[in-house]
Amino acid sequence: MALWRVMTAKRLSIELSALTELLAAGDVAGAQGLLDRRGVGGGRSAGGNDAGQPGDTAAGDEAAATLRDRLLAARNRADGGTRRDGSPAAQKEREATQGGDDAAGQDEVGLAGSPASLTDACGGREVTIAGPLGEWAYWLVDGAVADVLPDESAVEAECAAVLRGARQRFDELEASAELCVLADGGPGDPFFMDIETCGLSGAMIFLVGLMRYNGGRLVFQQHLARDYAEERAILSAFAEALPTAGVLVTFNGKSFDVPMIRERSIIHRVDLPVAVGRGSRRRGARRHSACPRERGHGTQVTNIEPPHLDLLHEARRRWKGQLPNCRLQTLENHLCRRSRTDDIPGGDIPEAYHRFVRTGDARRLADILRHNLLDMLTMVQLVSILLTSCEADGQ
Repeated sequence: MALWRVMTAKRLSIELSALTELLAAGDVAGAQGLLDRRGVGGGRSAGGNDAGQPGDTAAGDEAAATLRDRLLAARNRADGGTRRDGSPAAQKEREATQGGDDAAGQDEVGLAGSPASLTDACGGREVTIAGPLGEWAYWLVDGAVADVLPDESAVEAECAAVLRGARQRFDELEASAELCVLADGGPGDPFFMDIETCGLSGAMIFLVGLMRYNGGRLVFQQHLARDYAEERAILSAFAEALPTAGVLVTFNGKSFDVPMIRERSIIHRVDLPVAVGRGSRRRGARRHSACPRERGHGTQVTNIEPPHLDLLHEARRRWKGQLPNCRLQTLENHLCRRSRTDDIPGGDIPEAYHRFVRTGDARRLADILRHNLLDMLTMVQLVSILLTSCEADGQ
């Protein structure tokens, strides 16, 4: 009975989280569908099921009241009781028929011009990935960095040369084990990753950006969930790609990105590679793997999580006290000597995504994809700087 109550509490927490995301996007119809599926108001206890499992009636009644109250509040806020279907087909229909105020002058978020479809604003295509009960669809934007950001082609060449061993000079005794592993490999080993979410812990992940060298070129993939239902597909795509990495490279990924991915993958029952024991290698120790990976290509696939290099930790170790802070864009300005223009603030990203799901207008979504791409490019450049022991401005 105690175990069942724990499972019931976990399920209710997941359902409340999902309902919050739907209501935040104004998707009253989706929220009502969630309530209908779980039987709120239909005589079925939130703590039990049709098979007669023991339920916590008090907890179920309280959860049902909470769900109903949130839905009622959303209905009261909705203009004219607009209902919405979050499926890709419905999105295409909205893109074809959308007009009105958004098409004339500026819309409610100050965007000038007409709404843009996902294809027009971002490019990319629909792809599918195999799941246990069939195929799951999502949107993939990919290409070569030099084609999308031609002014940054020098970064691509410079970092590739450093990863091949050119100009490497850093203190192995002071460096992390993961940085040493990266230095031992070739250009194909680092697997740069950055996610975009609808908020902090527990919020939905709607974009997983990946970047790596392939055939001497720096290429990227951005796995995008066009609506809330496609999160499982992009997490599955990441789980499929991760074992091919020599070293996973993130910025604050040990505290945010990877825990978020693991939490959301548990909810969606997506299997991730097994995490190996942490701290098992001496700092500064070079890699001597029992299962060698082809140097520089990352071609051997195992179901074990690769070493994880968190650049935030490296930056704090190297430049704390020398720079105003160790935020990614501060490092970008002082070390990469690059500043962004017209970049979407990180705090605006969740609402911009909710608006895309609600309206199908992808103009701000294009800004999010560019922001994600620049974050990963900065990580590439920081790896080059760390391996060549470059200093901050003025040092």
